[in-house]
Amino acid sequence: MSKERLVVIGGVAAGMSAASSYRRLKPEAEAIVLEKDFFISYGSCSLPYYVSDEVKDFNQLISLTPKVAIEERGIDVRTRHEVSDIDLEKKQVHVRNLEKNETFVLDYDKLVITTGGLPIRPPLPGIDLDHVFTIRTLLDGIAIKKFIDDWGAFEVCVGSPECLYVNRFGNEKRPMKAVVVGGGYIGMEMCESLRKRGLEVSVVEKTDRVLGTMDGEITSIVEEKLLAEGVKLYKGTSVEGFKGLKGKVERVITDKGEFDADFVLLAIGARPNSDLAKKAGIALGVAGAIQVDEYMQTNVPGVFAAGDCAEAMHLVTGKKAYIALGTTANKQGRLAGENAAGLNKKFDGIVGTAVTKIFDLEVARTGLSSIDTKREGLKFFTSAIQGWSRSKAYPAGKKMTVLYIVEEGTGRLLGTQMVGQEGVAHRIDTLAACLYGRMTIDDVARLDLGYAPPFATVWDPILVGANVALKKMKQG
Repeated sequence: MSKERLVVIGGVAAGMSAASSYRRLKPEAEAIVLEKDFFISYGSCSLPYYVSDEVKDFNQLISLTPKVAIEERGIDVRTRHEVSDIDLEKKQVHVRNLEKNETFVLDYDKLVITTGGLPIRPPLPGIDLDHVFTIRTLLDGIAIKKFIDDWGAFEVCVGSPECLYVNRFGNEKRPMKAVVVGGGYIGMEMCESLRKRGLEVSVVEKTDRVLGTMDGEITSIVEEKLLAEGVKLYKGTSVEGFKGLKGKVERVITDKGEFDADFVLLAIGARPNSDLAKKAGIALGVAGAIQVDEYMQTNVPGVFAAGDCAEAMHLVTGKKAYIALGTTANKQGRLAGENAAGLNKKFDGIVGTAVTKIFDLEVARTGLSSIDTKREGLKFFTSAIQGWSRSKAYPAGKKMTVLYIVEEGTGRLLGTQMVGQEGVAHRIDTLAACLYGRMTIDDVARLDLGYAPPFATVWDPILVGANVALKKMKQG
């Protein structure tokens, strides 16, 4: 090779960030991105809004096309190219062109692995039936939307009073019955999307609450909203398999009975897509994610990893964690590319900040929940308050619940959760910054926050909640 060459495996968030930052620093070098899918650099977090038809065209979710990446950024993007093996000794990757069914070997000087995450698909009976979906990639979203659109496209039957309106699946005109397996973020967002499309929706969740490890003061409000919006919720219920007819799913089998289903969405989490790295002999870390140091380098010099296939340092626990988020993927990818180009920049870590919209509720968290904190063996207490998004003198203010997780003795802020109809999404960022600053609840109570009646109360819910928690701590 005459030029120095970076090869990136995976071309969505982390991959394109890595290739772009590398090329900015080394415009004379070569950057090749190998992506097995048809698309690169798209917003998978927007897929529920595409399914709901709020986003009409999937092209609106694509932030960068291969053509633009090649012409404007000088990145050699090769879609429909799958890497089957990594030879660490020879510094080569073995690649298959899926369109031409041809294989070749590509040399590299530096390698960045951004193979992302995979939806969890447990080996249950009937899981491979048609219309059992996951929603992780753009192709997943396109397939789900097409299925719903086709269901609603009925052929008019004329000439006989007995004839029915039927769709291409042979079903009489009626609402589609959807079962969402899993009550995490994507499952909750998809409840709203499917209800907006007129589907009957049931959620089957094996634990005692939706939204995983979030505290009951928050999840109970979310569950009330689901029920109010016509979603049926079955908690403490485990899926055992699926039954179908003519290859299409018709029933979901659980330990509490069977549910009719025309459509099933598996939303039970994701796992790191690290098999390729493992096969090559690259070390894996927490949850089977690729082990990386603070410079995003693996245990192999010159080989980096980033995004949903890699682990990250959790700043609250001081331990490695696996939390798959698009924001983290973009930041890690950028640093991996910069360090592959010769810089020595550190990725400090994460605090697990996330926000979601569930019907008209904003739900957010940062740091640890009570369940997380118990797992860490930390002594803590919780404190929750109800506040208002705006001054009561200003119309249209909404209630919000703010919950703090505080370490006993030290008063260190460990985590925060919020839920309300407005004002939650951006307030959680303030608390995320507090976690980055290792602040105590006393520090939070003394924050100088902005106030104007259209935006906040003079004592913002962040401050009210901190003062209540501080009082609770002092009382012991």
